[in-house]
Amino acid sequence: MKKLLSALAITTICSSLFFAPSSASAVPKMDVKVAVGVGSTTLVPRVPDIEIPNWNPPPDTVTVGSRTPATFANWGLFLSARVRAGKIFGEMAIGFSRFYFDVSEELVAIGKYQNPDSRIDELLGETARMNSLEIPLTAGYVPYANPYFKLFIYGGWVSQFNIRGFVDLNGNRKALKFKPKDVPGYPFAIYVAGFRLGTQFDLGPLNFDFNYTISMNSATKTDFRTNSHVFRFLLGWLF
Repeated sequence: MKKLLSALAITTICSSLFFAPSSASAVPKMDVKVAVGVGSTTLVPRVPDIEIPNWNPPPDTVTVGSRTPATFANWGLFLSARVRAGKIFGEMAIGFSRFYFDVSEELVAIGKYQNPDSRIDELLGETARMNSLEIPLTAGYVPYANPYFKLFIYGGWVSQFNIRGFVDLNGNRKALKFKPKDVPGYPFAIYVAGFRLGTQFDLGPLNFDFNYTISMNSATKTDFRTNSHVFRFLLGWLF
């Protein structure tokens, strides 16, 4: 009987030690990350097929509409804090981003239709850029981790605040400054909410992040909706 009790006691102690979470995994760990990224921003205006007066005849009318995507380059610089506890983590970041766009013939036609008195046609063929502030709030799961490599899968909310834009004219990169709502006939929304999905992995102090963000509200303040799709790759350093 004493031998049986001793065996049960040893078994219980060993089982407790085996199944109990380690102190290292139970204590949350925070990483501070500085990252720079590049990617693409695709704007898809959902304009109905309509004929509008041509801003530069002939012909007398021009047809615009449907969903004609336009893809532009973007880049950003971000500072974030990531807290991991076991297999789950949360991350909050703040950063500056910029995307570029061309003043195309379709954009001019839409702008003139929205506001016949606009002078957007004077910018045809020029390159513009929009500066933004981004605040991503994300959380996710860690399917695999070891001391040298960690894999993360996440999703969350991104708040983007468009601040100010610039148009290049005759080699002058800041020839024309404008607020998002001041784009003639095609004003950008000041606030764009987005849903983000992504994956990232740590390789020592390096962090590699691939993510996709779709806008939840229109990217323009027009009577038609404009969807935005942002793909970005970030390279970060962990502290």
